[in-house]
Amino acid sequence: MKEIQSLKEQVDKLQTELHALKQGTKDITQLLTFYIPSQTVKRMLNKVLEKLDEDQVQMPDYALKSAGASIVQSRTTRSYRHNRGKFFWLSFPMLVFVKSPEVILQPSNYPGNCWPFPGSQGETVIKLAMEIIPRAVTMEHIPKKISPTGEISSAPKDFAVYVRTLLGEFMYNCEGDLFQTFQLKNELSEFMRYVKLKVLNNWGHPEYTCIYRFRPSAHIYFSES
Repeated sequence: MKEIQSLKEQVDKLQTELHALKQGTKDITQLLTFYIPSQTVKRMLNKVLEKLDEDQVQMPDYALKSAGASIVQSRTTRSYRHNRGKFFWLSFPMLVFVKSPEVILQPSNYPGNCWPFPGSQGETVIKLAMEIIPRAVTMEHIPKKISPTGEISSAPKDFAVYVRTLLGEFMYNCEGDLFQTFQLKNELSEFMRYVKLKVLNNWGHPEYTCIYRFRPSAHIYFSES
């Protein structure tokens, strides 16, 4: 019982630390359950990990890659080429590290797992998993406290959202919450499948801007056509 109580206390402590590092939770579970055969402890850990995996926005995610959403590459700014991340073979540079914009369609917000584009202005068009009437958008970025550099100047600042027309301009507050949801200023009455995100500037990084996650939300039922 003391062992289980001790483990419960450790899990409570890890719950906060792993909030922004959900990608690593499966490995941690496997490690703990390998050394601890107790089925009670295993069930307890699984419940905690399921809680960590829940969507923090509490809205349907229509820009989720696993649900069928995708990036329209021909209408998307090229990715930043990180020369310091080159791969070498026999002292010859072979590959330059480049992150695909599709990373913003996946629920993994650990440091570095973002889509970088050169400079402070860029855009992308997302084909949603289904047609919706968008009512809000959510932008996501890591906080300073888990950034390896201690700052997040590459975070987007002002951005605009379009479909056939401008739906609104907003500002992501780098001192605010990880998940920031914005109600669209110009609402539509038609179902849409494509949404354009245009970043107007960042918080001061001179080389690139990083987007961790972006998604539109709808508060009504989607079209099945």
